[in-house]
Amino acid sequence: MKVFKNQKIGTACILFYVILYLVWSLKAFILNPVLSQVIEKDSALWYLVSDGIIKNLCWTLPAVLLIRKFDDDLFIRKQELFQFPKEWKEYLPVFGYEIVYCILYSVISHHGFYFNSDGLTECLAYVFVGITEEFVFRAFLLNATLTEQNQKFAVGINAVLFLCIHFPSWIIHGNFIANFASFGFISIILLSIFFSWSMLKFRSIWIPVGLHMLWDVLVTLLN
Repeated sequence: MKVFKNQKIGTACILFYVILYLVWSLKAFILNPVLSQVIEKDSALWYLVSDGIIKNLCWTLPAVLLIRKFDDDLFIRKQELFQFPKEWKEYLPVFGYEIVYCILYSVISHHGFYFNSDGLTECLAYVFVGITEEFVFRAFLLNATLTEQNQKFAVGINAVLFLCIHFPSWIIHGNFIANFASFGFISIILLSIFFSWSMLKFRSIWIPVGLHMLWDVLVTLLN
């Protein structure tokens, strides 16, 4: 099955992912410990610098430049990709389902309503995470590999790549093995498929961006 439309965009996708993975691993293992000596970790300033400035420079900026360069080869062209869907009634229920699911899961898990007020500062990071990760994985990488014939295959490969980018963080936090032993990694794969589906369904990157932001915020505050 043909993955890329041409060799140039295929090479760009592979190089971008490999370089991004290496850079983000270096940040996790080397830069973060140095940065934590200057900025209090998990503070608002930490999230602003780490996720707002550094991550956007490493993730969003290259992704946008690649989208512009390879616009003619993308499954969804940039003009359509960056537009908000006009029929808001079509996508609003998807956000509603996500909210209901997170609330119900939290209530069942905690045997009642639970709110993690300590996670409010962390939510600042998710304003940026939804943009950075969706621009890279859905707006460019998925968009560059999609064809009419290989959509399920492309979405599956994208889910694996999305899972792998979490490995450095899991290793740093000491829960790499735990995420596999508890099958927690499956939720990452399912979320990736969900976000990919939303982009294909509504043909706009802003829907998965919004869903990603909302999911991270709800999971942080309710669990």
